[in-house]
Amino acid sequence: RGAKPSAHRCPEHSRGRTWAALRPQRAAAAMADATYGASTPTETEDERTTLLQKRRPRRLRRSVAAAAALILCGTAVKVRRGSIREYRLGSDVGELGEYPTVTWEAVNNDSVDKVYDLEEHILVTTEVNDAYVFFKELLFGRLGRATGTLSPSVGIRVKSHSYATSAWNTFQSNLDDKLIKANSIVWVSVVNTMDTLVAGGMQKELNAMGVADEVIYWGCNSGETCDGSDGELLVGECVYTYGDDVLLHNTLLRTLLSYELPLTIVLASDLDCKTRLPVTHHKIIYAGDSSQAQFDEYVSRGGDAAWFPNGYEGAATDDEVDELVENVEASLKADKDTLLSYSGSVIYRKPSRVRLGEWAIAGGIEEMEALAEKSGLKLDVESYGMYGMDLVHPEGPEVEWTAGTSDPDSDTLQGRSYYVLAPAGDVWTSGRTLEALTYGAIPVVDETYKTDNGVSAKGCDDPALAWRNIAADTFVFVDDWPQLPATLVANDALDVEKRAARVSRLHGVLRRVADDARDAILTPPKNAKTVCETVDLSDDQLQQLVQRAYDYYTQPAPEGAPAGGMPWFDAFVDNPALPGNVCGSKDLGASEGALCFDEACALPTAAAFSCKAVDEEPTV
Repeated sequence: RGAKPSAHRCPEHSRGRTWAALRPQRAAAAMADATYGASTPTETEDERTTLLQKRRPRRLRRSVAAAAALILCGTAVKVRRGSIREYRLGSDVGELGEYPTVTWEAVNNDSVDKVYDLEEHILVTTEVNDAYVFFKELLFGRLGRATGTLSPSVGIRVKSHSYATSAWNTFQSNLDDKLIKANSIVWVSVVNTMDTLVAGGMQKELNAMGVADEVIYWGCNSGETCDGSDGELLVGECVYTYGDDVLLHNTLLRTLLSYELPLTIVLASDLDCKTRLPVTHHKIIYAGDSSQAQFDEYVSRGGDAAWFPNGYEGAATDDEVDELVENVEASLKADKDTLLSYSGSVIYRKPSRVRLGEWAIAGGIEEMEALAEKSGLKLDVESYGMYGMDLVHPEGPEVEWTAGTSDPDSDTLQGRSYYVLAPAGDVWTSGRTLEALTYGAIPVVDETYKTDNGVSAKGCDDPALAWRNIAADTFVFVDDWPQLPATLVANDALDVEKRAARVSRLHGVLRRVADDARDAILTPPKNAKTVCETVDLSDDQLQQLVQRAYDYYTQPAPEGAPAGGMPWFDAFVDNPALPGNVCGSKDLGASEGALCFDEACALPTAAAFSCKAVDEEPTV
């Protein structure tokens, strides 16, 4: 991404949490009351939601405010004289990963007419944090105040429960015991909640068949044998990438969909749009720029759904959120002096950026510089290489290039730019698009999947569709990097008045995104009640899966494989179309678990899963 490193980050991976193994067996409690939010309405009540019609500013009790301390990734509320003025992100976390329940309010609650009472449950990961910062900061917080996207009439008060990865089994127990209230919002990562027991929990059976742990763990810790907690589980992204059906590999997601009371489920990090869901009484919010086609398909089957952008990357701590808000405020006041800006890394799993670099080095740099000179503006575009590039550029330095000059004031560079490149990375979804829009720059959206046989789409169907629907007359869409200069010219790069008019439309686009997202969050699920069924694997099916895993791990070495290697690892052919950068042969994240490159080693945890309306036949 090119973002500055941070000493305090949310954990990116679940470290292979497996829900079936972690779920405590407790007596079922009574079903939670079907209320919308945490508080009893004190004035007028909507038929379906607790909608507070405010006549005067509300204040939280001192006891509530004094107890507020930590939330998402250390998110804490700012307490002053008994009222919650604004929330902030911090870095503290309990010894066992728990976060105390807190209550927070929108920053403009004192000036709006209506305040919605909501309740939420957050399973903390970096990807969830990206979407959550969009929700809290832009829709109801300081970023919304800075950009003018707060609602003038609607605010929220939220009772928030957060779970660090080490405490996710607590949330699972709460689901099992029916303690999650109706219409609660659940923030969850698809990738980071995959079931990840090695061989589906049948590792001992494989050992008995002659497959040693040294075979299974090959490739973990950069080729060394894993002998600690890092190697006890598969990398979650491997299971997501190579498992045939996400639902059959994700116990938590099945449990959420089976929950008897309606929920709003926000799905983050569906990296290459693999998750296909049966229609249920829950609302699904697809939090990913590239997920418009998934949303459309789900709605076409009668599903209740909404689309969110991916969110804001790299804002996981108090300081980072402060910096984001301050930089946006400064950028929106700054004069524009740059035609085009971009800074980003290149690795093998970022094929669009590889192609961008190839064109740039072959003459594209000079073309971009000539265009900037003709416009009378600066240019600041640079690329730097990372691991794995020896697969496509053994000489290495070719991935590092610069067009124009590097601006020392990088904090407001996007805001001072007319256009900002947003090339696809190891997934298509890019935080740059929303970030550029928020800073007041025109995003140049990557549609090069139309000319690279779909490789850079990362498995998603027309991933730029959502932004085209929202901002076709304002954003720039490029389908081939050699056409970038001509595309910019065709989209007003050299016309001062039209270029300025295009920039002036950006606020309306951001406002529309915020308004639609706010409406999605505040509108409770609407579908009729459904029931879901999980079919367990039979003994015969499980034995077949174990045999398939055995065949995979004991396959003969491929022709030309190096001596002393591991056949199943050496047989893997990496593909830049695959998502992410932590489950491939050039994986630096392999220390987070055992690798796996096939459905044969990513065993499902269920034979089938289906849902139906209460009076209908089950449908998958």
